[in-house]
Amino acid sequence: MKAALYYDTEDKQSDVEEKLMFLISENYKQAYHTYADGKSEGERLYLRLLLVTDYVCGMTDSYAKRLYQELSGID
Repeated sequence: MKAALYYDTEDKQSDVEEKLMFLISENYKQAYHTYADGKSEGERLYLRLLLVTDYVCGMTDSYAKRLYQELSGID
């Protein structure tokens, strides 16, 4: 979540946060940019949080498990 909070803001993201945001589909990010254009910072924050929830909702069980294992260093 922290990676999404500062995505598309002036705040610098860490390398880990940038890599986590890289996991999210470009289609989801493009939709975010389309709807965020011209919105207030509060509305943009809400849209960034929706970006994460949309990503998680689109996961299959097997993908979520595999991603967890990869991020945790479990093989």
